[in-house]
Amino acid sequence: MAERAFLVIGGAGYIGARLAERLAQYGSVTVTGRRRSPERDRWLAAGGGRLRWATYVADADQLPNGTPYEAVFNLATPGAAEAAAQPEVAREQALATVEAALGLLTTGKARRLIHFSTFHVYGTPSPEAPRLWYGEDDPPTPTHPYGSIHAACEARLTEPGVPGVVIVRPTNLVGRPAHGDLGPQWRLIVLDLCRQTVEQRALTLVTDGLAYRDFLPMTSALDAVERLLTAPQPPLRCQLAQGRAMALLDLARRIQHIAQQQFGWTVRLTTGDRTDAFRHPFEVETSRLQALGWQPLPETALDAEIAATLDHFARTL
Repeated sequence: MAERAFLVIGGAGYIGARLAERLAQYGSVTVTGRRRSPERDRWLAAGGGRLRWATYVADADQLPNGTPYEAVFNLATPGAAEAAAQPEVAREQALATVEAALGLLTTGKARRLIHFSTFHVYGTPSPEAPRLWYGEDDPPTPTHPYGSIHAACEARLTEPGVPGVVIVRPTNLVGRPAHGDLGPQWRLIVLDLCRQTVEQRALTLVTDGLAYRDFLPMTSALDAVERLLTAPQPPLRCQLAQGRAMALLDLARRIQHIAQQQFGWTVRLTTGDRTDAFRHPFEVETSRLQALGWQPLPETALDAEIAATLDHFARTL
């Protein structure tokens, strides 16, 4: 890619910060976030001048070098806990951010808007009717305020007369944190298990581990984003997934094995007696990204991201 300018709304979070790092290879990146911190400031400084901060989207109206943003990325939707605690407030906040991002697009200050939605728009399947396939044309069926809020954002972005929008529905991305200030995102399953491994030499699943999730290496996800940036006609909506789910217990065993190989540790693994949703293996369609030439990386890439995450905690805790 030629030198470009990008805006990542919510760019200090788990996925956003890794995305900003990747984009900084090709141009200047403005990130927005709710708050500054020493950890985030060190991360910005390490960007070699290619990462800059704007507290609000309105603060990013002054475009670098006077050129439009090649793309605006929106990752600023409130998290699941916030959505559950104050669903109406979270919904208003999410839709306001969408409007601000759309404003940049419709006024010519951005060429493309890539909005990160979530796999959670599909909700939790009924135990009596397990869902084994998630197609890219399947409509949202949210069962939690978090999914409902994302579905509302998608609905606004797909209204007639809104050009240049791409909606991405990621599953569970796995990768090393870019910095040490992720707030409540530290509770994401892979980060939590890797942190337990380093701090306690033990892994504890509060459930029986027999539920399934789709896990995609962060590197593979960022490769997909590059495809969306360079595609002359990207899809309006696509799913960002490995494509085939694995059991949480298998993920924990994978982390346990990698820690043994990487550090020589003996890591104890225990499970609880609680059950979780998604009790059957399922597949997620990614045909639209594959039509752009993207393919999910092999499982060794997942191992590499787990190893890098363990190494991050080993160096920082």
